[in-house]
This record gives sequence, structure tokens and C-alpha cells, in this order.
Amino acid sequence: MKRLAFLVVLAGCGDELDQRLSIIDEPRVLAVIAEPAEAKPGAQVMFHAIAASPDGPLATVPHWAFCTAPKSPTEDNVVSDDCVRGSALADLGTADVVTGTLPSDGCLRFGPDTPPGGFRPRAADGTGGYYQPVRADVDALVAFGLARITCKLPTAPGDVAHDYDVRYVANANPILDPIAIDRVSANSDVTLAASWPADAVETYLYFDPDSQTLVTRREAMRVSWFATAGSFAVDATAVGEDDTATTASTTWHTPGPGTVHLWFVLRDSRGGIAVRDAAIVIE
Repeated sequence: MKRLAFLVVLAGCGDELDQRLSIIDEPRVLAVIAEPAEAKPGAQVMFHAIAASPDGPLATVPHWAFCTAPKSPTEDNVVSDDCVRGSALADLGTADVVTGTLPSDGCLRFGPDTPPGGFRPRAADGTGGYYQPVRADVDALVAFGLARITCKLPTAPGDVAHDYDVRYVANANPILDPIAIDRVSANSDVTLAASWPADAVETYLYFDPDSQTLVTRREAMRVSWFATAGSFAVDATAVGEDDTATTASTTWHTPGPGTVHLWFVLRDSRGGIAVRDAAIVIE
């Protein structure tokens, strides 16, 4: 039986992030990265998966497909059960990196337009975004990533909606600096720091439904920490949208001597992702 690994673009970066998932003790998909990070339905987007195992990066080539079914109001999953079962998919093929054309009806099925079948339009996430699910089958793992799609504002006044169409800039993936350590002492507490350029944190237009106006917001950032051994003080560290910090850190308690693989996964609040990994020698 295939295992499911749901990879979601989080609406925000709260403090409730410690999910005890940071130690890679079995194969796992850590991220599905879309390039560009946001595009209009009908545009071409490249996808690749970051997969990890207890021995390091997982080299299995994924099989890809777009989810084509909207989620019904009674379903609790991130994606439709039909996409999980494989009965509502548009095949993209098998490749390390795959290029696919975003379905032209993405804003109808997964956005603010009224979808077929009596389903309700999807609500936007906390940044006003909508997402096209993409499925990656990696060996025995089934993972879902969410590619942000640019849709029109559904309820804004006409002049505001037009202004949004003209001025909104689609999200770009952030940049994560390389991991700065390559060897550490065994059985010790080590501070791990992830950093990114200041301009990797973008500002964006957001429609405020209360004031019925466009406001400018700044992306929040979140770093998830992963390792093949040891333990972390927290599994993820958040930087809020009002915080101008360009680093995040955690404490890693190292294991005994050997080689450990680390992954830093940086996500911005609009669904962009950057990943760095390194093999660390434990002395």
C-alpha cells in the first residue's frame, strides 16, 4: 500500500509549528517546488520534489499528475479524495523535473470562480491565494504539492479589482543561503542558522475584505529543520510578516560520530519554497 505525504502551502507562519517530524527515520517527501512559484492558469510550470531517506537524499524519479477534482465541502483532506485515489488526475509523466501547463480551469476548480458539480468556490488562504494541487508518486510515497495560481478578486469593487489586476506581482520562490557548517562535535548542542537575502522576502498586494481596499503586506517566512539523526529543540522556526529578520535558528543536539544529512526548507507565506541540504561530519 502506498503511503500519503501531504505537502501543503501554509497560509501563515504561526508559533504552533513543533510537530516532531524533523528526524528522517523513513523515506519522506519534504517539499514539492514549483518554478515559477505562482502563475496564471494555462502557464507552464516546472516541478521537482525534494525527497529524503535515513541514508540521505532519495534518488527515486517521481511520477507526476495534476489533480483535476475540487474538494467537496465534506472532505477534510487538503485535496479531493478522488485525487488521492488516482481517479481525477491529468498525467504529466515520470521525470526528476517535469514541466506541465497549469489547467486553464484552475480558478474555476480551485479558486474563487463557482466550480461545476454544485461545489462552493474555494476560500482564499490568509494571503489571498489559491492553489492547484500536483501529485508526485515517489516510490512508495504519494505526495501533494500546491502550486499557487493567480486568480481575479471575486468580491472587490470594480475599480479595486482592476487596480489589483494591473499592479499585483506574482510570487517568486525565495533564496536560501548554503548551510554554513560541515562538521560538528558529537553529542553536543549546535545552533543551526538559516539565512536568506533581504529581497527574498517580497511585498504583495492584498485585498482587505473589511475595508474593501488594497493593502501592501510583507511575506512571513518559516524554516523547517530536518536531519537523519540527533534531535531538534523545535522542528520549525517562524519569522512573522512584521519581522524584518533574515535569519532563523534552532538548536540541534547531535548524535554520536558519523555522517548526518541536514535539510533546511524555507517557505514564504505565499507558497514559495527554497531548500538547502548538506552532509555533516559528526566527530
